[in-house]
Amino acid sequence: MRAMLVDDEKPALVHLERLIRADGRLEVISLCTSAREGIELLQKEPIDVVFLDIGMPEMNGLEAAEYIQQHYPGIAIIFVTAYSEYAVEAFDLQAIDYLLKPIGSTRLQKAIARISVNLRAEIEELPAASPAAKTFQAETPGILMFRRLELYDLQAKQVFPVKWRTTKSQELFAYLLHQKEQWIPRDELIELLWTDMPNDKAATHLHTSVYQIRKLLKTGKPEMTLEYRQESYRLLRGNVVTDAEYVEQQFEQLIGCAHEETEAVNWILSLWRGGYLAHHDYTWAESRAEKLERQRFRLTLEFAQVQKNKGSVDEAIRLLIALQEDEPYAEEVCRELMTTYEAAGNKRLARECYQAFEQRLDEELGTTPEIKTVQIYERLS
Repeated sequence: MRAMLVDDEKPALVHLERLIRADGRLEVISLCTSAREGIELLQKEPIDVVFLDIGMPEMNGLEAAEYIQQHYPGIAIIFVTAYSEYAVEAFDLQAIDYLLKPIGSTRLQKAIARISVNLRAEIEELPAASPAAKTFQAETPGILMFRRLELYDLQAKQVFPVKWRTTKSQELFAYLLHQKEQWIPRDELIELLWTDMPNDKAATHLHTSVYQIRKLLKTGKPEMTLEYRQESYRLLRGNVVTDAEYVEQQFEQLIGCAHEETEAVNWILSLWRGGYLAHHDYTWAESRAEKLERQRFRLTLEFAQVQKNKGSVDEAIRLLIALQEDEPYAEEVCRELMTTYEAAGNKRLARECYQAFEQRLDEELGTTPEIKTVQIYERLS
């Protein structure tokens, strides 16, 4: 994929370019010292991903991102910033990720891994031979539920902008989706969403939210229907597929078979944009979110082992480093990363991996590694 780097500080540009070239998965096309220069380049050069510094004079990174998303919706955006408070704004603009300065190679590797999640690029570029691709192209998701709830415009191949009138109407829609076309009693919805409100007032809010959802579906997803019968509601999908349901089904089929379906596994892992509805922090979604996280963990670990066994140790290391950032206390990941470094002929990195893990457990959890992890380290010493 072709990348453009935009930062008004030349040393920061050079540093980021060096890290990206060392990673090897992106081709750096241009270094721009202003947002306007970058936007002008987009008119001349095909670009897949833009690394945007937020704090720039004249036009800042957030303003540039809005322009890019409006005129070039297929381009993935990764924000670069020295200020973590910008992160929320970054994700509100549908950025793939954000990087805090000073940028480290490990964090950059994770961000680059997420770039492939750009749905439009993946659907268009996936090899026709992939069985997972064929299925997914036939069932392209009209609703995205990883990281945050979004409606996907299948014709324009981009996220459909939704301005929810209230956060409760959005949560009601998400909850009905979560329940997979099951009838949900009216009182259950009121208890879930308007717990501290008098019943008559809560009922009014429920009816208003239902009205807002039906209005949204009429224009955005006419094949879907919000039904009411016998004091209960349900959301019928029509032919609309959610990314979470599709990925969950594929996880169940692929776990234990990664050695046979490497292309399909690589594809399905690339669809992971973040935890299930993680942006919204819905307590009722936690159980399913944890299940999906466990499935992703098992499949990623298994796939890394497959990559190591067939000699693709660099790819295995990339997968494991990204997984360890999400699961920093997982003994299995530490052990697998150590043995993969060993397979790559680098016992020094294997030992350093253990030492960093041991220190993390001690400082943050007040515990020590399991005996199996210690034994691998002792063998390497």
